[in-house]
Formats: sequence, C-alpha cells, structure tokens
Amino acid sequence: MDMGLQLDDREEVQVWDGIYKELSGPEELHGENTSETARKVSRRQQIRMQKRRKKIARRRRRRKVLGMALLCVGAYILLQIAGSVIGNFAGAFSFRLGKKATVVPDSKYASNTPQVLDENEVQQKLQALAQEYPEFEEVYDNADAYPQKLLVALCNNPEMIDFVKGYPDADGSGEGWLTKNELSQRFPLLLQWDKRWGYIPYGDNVIGLSGCAPTCLSMVIVGLTGNKDATPDAIAQYATDNGYYVDGVGTAWSLMTEVGGYGVVGQETTLSEDNIYNELESGHPIICSMRPGDFTSVGHFIVLTGTEDGKIRVNDPNSLTRSRQLWDYDTLADQISNLWVFVKG
Repeated sequence: MDMGLQLDDREEVQVWDGIYKELSGPEELHGENTSETARKVSRRQQIRMQKRRKKIARRRRRRKVLGMALLCVGAYILLQIAGSVIGNFAGAFSFRLGKKATVVPDSKYASNTPQVLDENEVQQKLQALAQEYPEFEEVYDNADAYPQKLLVALCNNPEMIDFVKGYPDADGSGEGWLTKNELSQRFPLLLQWDKRWGYIPYGDNVIGLSGCAPTCLSMVIVGLTGNKDATPDAIAQYATDNGYYVDGVGTAWSLMTEVGGYGVVGQETTLSEDNIYNELESGHPIICSMRPGDFTSVGHFIVLTGTEDGKIRVNDPNSLTRSRQLWDYDTLADQISNLWVFVKG
C-alpha cells in the first residue's frame, strides 16, 4: 500500500492548489492575463496533472477495496460467533434436528426411596398396596409364585405391577423393538422392566431386574446414532457374549468404554459441576453408576440427558417418577460412584 498517497481532504486541496500555481506561473500573470496563461499550459504539464489525478483515483479505489475486505472479515467473525452461540443454545436444550424432548408417561403410583426389605417387610408393603390398589391383590394373594427379589423391586417401585403380574407366564423370550415415537426423541426413556425385553435372561436374573446398564446404554446409543437395533436386549446380549456381566455383582464398568461397535465413544469423566453442565449443554449424555440413595438400595445406573431451569434431567431405567423429576447437582453428586460421558463415534 502506497502510504505516500494517503492524504486527507485538506492535504488534497493543498496539492491541487500547488499544481495550479505551478502551472499558472508568477502571480503577476493572474487577473486579466489568467485566460491567456491557461492557454499557454504545455502539453507536458497537462499530462502531469492527469497522472496526479489517476494516482488520487487509485488511492480512493484502494481505500474502497480495503474497506470491503475489512467488512467481509468482520462479517465472517460475527457469523462464527453467532454459530457458536446458536450451538450452545441448542446443546442447552438437548436439541438435535428432527428430534424432540424425552416423553415421560404419567404414573399414578408414588415411588419411595428404595430400601432393603426382608420377607416380612415385603408382605406388609404388598398388603398395604393391595388395600390401596386392587390390581395388587393378585400378587399379594399369590406371593409364593414370585421371586423374592422381584417382590422387593415391586414394593420399592409399584410402577412395575403389570410386569410383575406377567412374570409367572413369561417364557424368557422377548422381541426387542422401538416405536417411532421413541426413535423421534432426543434420548428416549426406556425401562428395563418393559415387557418387550424385561423377561429376557441377563446374567443370573432378567433384564427387568438387573439390566439397568444395558438399558442406559441403549438410550444413549439410540439417542446419539438413531440405531433402532440397539435395544436393551441387544446390548444385554452383547454384554453377555463379551463377558461384561459379573455374576453376583452386575454389569462391569468396563462395558461403558468398550461399546465402540455401536457407533458411540464412552469415556470416564470428572465428577464436577462445571464439567457435567458443560457436557450436557454440549449434547453429550452421561451414564452414572449410583450408590444407595434416591435411586437404589444396592447399585444402579442412570442417564443424565440434559439441563432445564438450572437443574439436571435424568432418565432412570427403573422409574417414571424419578425420570420426571429435575435434580440438583449436589443431590446427584453425593450418590455417584463413577460416570462416563458419551459422544457419537
């Protein structure tokens, strides 16, 4: 850029004034002799004036080009900032094109904090449930037909009543499939005791009782990839075939970081408020292994799916009630024993 030609308006006037004086000659020729003097301007001097004008014109064009370039750069930067803001906004609401928010059905039953119950306590709770809800009478009158672990689960979560009532006639089979409504949701709430897969054996029990980890992974995989075949029973079979179920203990934590074949990448992450909110607001779900507390009396897996009104949304594969509730970070953090964040692979 020719810095010597960057003149302001005052300097430009002075330049033209100097040119005029140079071409006009001595001052005594002004006045009556001005027209005569102008006619005597040589061709050479006219050429010099034309060159000077062209230089000034070029200078103005360069200024215009530079101004347009700066305007384009500024617009590009603004677009980048706007894109980042829109991306963060979308992540904050767990939004993805073509997906809608998780739908949690209503439940008429109240779920209390899970407890470790002995046989007598189970009978007492079943009796109380049968007195309040007629549909529990069948289970209470035929309690011997059900495994004790299943009855404990029912007492802690009355939402399971239809699943429990169907248990005696179940043959251990199932046909895992997902509805269009579930596939349309960002992270669909899938329940481990759903009859589509809940009676299928898993480890030393059935998915309905011990399949919280495969069900959580199913929700994450379906949400991130849209893979309709990644149902809870399919993930449970994968875990069984590859030795991720430990008898008497449950699903090994290593399953969370070794499901790359389903198109997601799981990584152990830090238990901190900033980290969890940043990941969720970026659209990255988090699976948590929970200690006894609000979600379990022994051990359990849940999915953190997003944020709302400064709190955390949870998909609990064992409870509609707890999945409808928004949770404070501190309440969850005190019960989390480990956690993994997931992204699409």
